[in-house]
Amino acid sequence: MDIKVKIRFNASKEQFETYGGNRYLIYLPFEEDDDSINIIVGMLSKKIGVPVNKIYYKDKDVMGNWIFQLE
Repeated sequence: MDIKVKIRFNASKEQFETYGGNRYLIYLPFEEDDDSINIIVGMLSKKIGVPVNKIYYKDKDVMGNWIFQLE
C-alpha cells in the first residue's frame, strides 16, 4: 500500500495532519537533509501504528509528494 506525504520544511512548529486515503501533511521545523527520511518514517510509524521496518521510501511524485510503501 502506498502512502502520500506532503512535507513542509522550515515550519514554525512540528505538526501532522491526516487527509484520508493514505494522504498526510507534515510540517517540520528544520531543513531537508539526509536524516529527513528516517524522521518522517518514524513519525508515520507512530501515527499509523506500523513498525518502522515495514515502511520504505519509494520516490517523489510529480506534485512533490513523498511516496512511502507499507509492507
